[in-house]
Amino acid sequence: MPNAAKQKGNVWEREVAKDLSEVFAENFMRVPNSGAYTGGANFYRLDQLTESQKRMMSGDIMVPPCMSRFKLECKNYKTFDYHKLFTENKTLDKWIKQVESGKLWFLIIKVTRKGSYILFHKDIAHYLRFENYLRYTKNYIIIKYDGFWKKNVNAIERLNEESPPEL
Repeated sequence: MPNAAKQKGNVWEREVAKDLSEVFAENFMRVPNSGAYTGGANFYRLDQLTESQKRMMSGDIMVPPCMSRFKLECKNYKTFDYHKLFTENKTLDKWIKQVESGKLWFLIIKVTRKGSYILFHKDIAHYLRFENYLRYTKNYIIIKYDGFWKKNVNAIERLNEESPPEL
């Protein structure tokens, strides 16, 4: 039985997958045992997988064809050091390192009783529609999660089809 923190993360992954499934009218689902099979000390297992298997196990959400070039990583934490967004946020830096992979990606963050956010590389920002944002370091944009997918269905599908910028 997973610990409480892992269960909390699993619930957030399922919620994000459900949101995406509704907006894109395709089947998104959380990766079984997400993070456990190829994460951390199990990183060596990636060498044993085919490209198709690697794509399926990449991130926390299995993506259908409409987002096949994307990696989606979800984080659900009780607290977050917002004040460190203006200096160095080692937690956020660790999460970014985990999700960055040279392909298109979104880091989807939920902080208990504070809100939900999406972080992405600035090089795809001009494709996307959003209003208020925070720039983290010189390379990343953080925005509110609410309504993001609905506003950006067409842009995400276009990004998935086009040659993405090198991130």
